[in-house]
Amino acid sequence: MHEYSLAIGLMESVLKTAEDNNAKIVNQISVRVGRIAHVNPVQLEFSLKSVSEGTLAENASYSFEYIDPEIKCICGYLGKPDEPEDDLDMLEYLVSLACPLCGKNVEVIGGTELVVESIDID
Repeated sequence: MHEYSLAIGLMESVLKTAEDNNAKIVNQISVRVGRIAHVNPVQLEFSLKSVSEGTLAENASYSFEYIDPEIKCICGYLGKPDEPEDDLDMLEYLVSLACPLCGKNVEVIGGTELVVESIDID
């Protein structure tokens, strides 16, 4: 489960920020997760709770915001891809995606992020 190693990195960042701001407790952590980041938010939250045991963030709550993929093409197109028509995996869909304007292959420029957006501390 690679979410555990991601949780370690995220929690280190959260705790450093909390300590740098003389926090006594971390109440809430907001995380932005790209839809094609290959991160399961349920597993990530479980892992975050596990690695936070015994720390300022032990009883923190979590919220997750999803970031849609974004694409660009050499022709100048920039935007979100259409949703797949069937149950294709989003990454599989994006690999075969063509520009809606010119039909060429596109570059994925968003939707792979994993970012601590905010931390509520006391």
